Amino acid sequence: MIKLVILVASFAATAWGFSAGAPLSVCDDMLPKHPVDPQKSTMPYKITINKEEVGPGGEVEIKVGGKFFLGVLLQVRNEKNKAVGTFPIPGNDKYFKAIDCHGNKGSSATHKNKEPKKDITFIWQAPKTPGKYTVYATVAQDGGVFWVAKPSGTIKVA
Repeated sequence: MIKLVILVASFAATAWGFSAGAPLSVCDDMLPKHPVDPQKSTMPYKITINKEEVGPGGEVEIKVGGKFFLGVLLQVRNEKNKAVGTFPIPGNDKYFKAIDCHGNKGSSATHKNKEPKKDITFIWQAPKTPGKYTVYATVAQDGGVFWVAKPSGTIKVA
């Protein structure tokens, strides 16, 4: 009985362990360290961009739409599969924050708490380097149901 209680408690602690956002250790694979495997089904969230082309340093809106979710990790990656550009999220934002992945300041956006979120729009500022960039999203409906590193559109910086 004691072993069962310890096992359940460890799963609960792991599931809520990153309620304050994705840690830097997930920058490469975008895989939450939850105690279950990611979903293999089609993601029920729609990731949309308002522009498919932008100038260097220009801004693109990236929206996470659909039903409520608890966690998110957004990146826009270059041809070397590294997060680039910046998510200029104010430090006092109640729900989200930017983290520094792949040595690039503010190159990823993640949640800040476990409050339910829905239909959120992020601003991504393109890098100065022209090229074709791919948007990737990890979305956690909750601690046990999540989709990982789903390609969700491309942005040309020219």
